[in-house]
Amino acid sequence: MSESQESTHVYRHGRGSDEQHRRDQALFKQLLIDHKQLRRETEALPNGIRVQTTSENPELVRIIQEHVEGMKVRFGSGRAIRSWDPLFSALFEYREEISMVYRNIENGVEAELTADDPKLIELIHAHDLTLHQFVERGFDASRHPSPVPEWVQEAYRSA
Repeated sequence: MSESQESTHVYRHGRGSDEQHRRDQALFKQLLIDHKQLRRETEALPNGIRVQTTSENPELVRIIQEHVEGMKVRFGSGRAIRSWDPLFSALFEYREEISMVYRNIENGVEAELTADDPKLIELIHAHDLTLHQFVERGFDASRHPSPVPEWVQEAYRSA
């Protein structure tokens, strides 16, 4: 997304510009560039999802693994990304009620995102759909707000 496009967004949790944010951003930009070399498979769980994101490209495997580790750290510390996007804003707002467990696998990462609250399970599924769109369409998908459950639309209308 160009700077001029980004500047029109309302950032609910601030806009990162420190060195760690720039490193994280470089990783997910590379994943968007090389999205056609990624594979994402999701298994629905009663309380969330189990997903594998993989690649046959060893450099992308490294980037996937670094990206997931970085997002786990950001999620745990509340350092939001895409806070202009109501989906990501809600994920970070409810992060203490969402469990994220992951492990590196041979060609990428396997992660589980779970919650007890049915609304948050719905949010996890919307996040999964968004990441599938990123893998399928790359930057084209990243330029737009993510699909969200109705309760998120109502709560984050101004985002």
